Amino acid sequence: MKGFKYIVALVFVVTSMSVFSQETKKVTARRKALEKQDVAKKKAQKKSVDEGKERHKNIQTKVVKKRMKKNEKRNKKLHKKRAKARRNK
Repeated sequence: MKGFKYIVALVFVVTSMSVFSQETKKVTARRKALEKQDVAKKKAQKKSVDEGKERHKNIQTKVVKKRMKKNEKRNKKLHKKRAKARRNK
């Protein structure tokens, strides 16, 4: 009889856990909405950073813009060379 009570109690606990652990539609909808908000925030932040960089470039004088462009090309070339060296190892 003791074993039977133990089994019944165990079955009751397992079923109650499975019933209460399920999410409602409101919870899933809220989670989806929050995920969409996070994506929108990240997108807006990236756009803001890009606009800031563009503004920074536009403020510079012609000589500085030229130097920045030259350095950017040099860095790109160096990065490409290093990436190729890493792949060949």
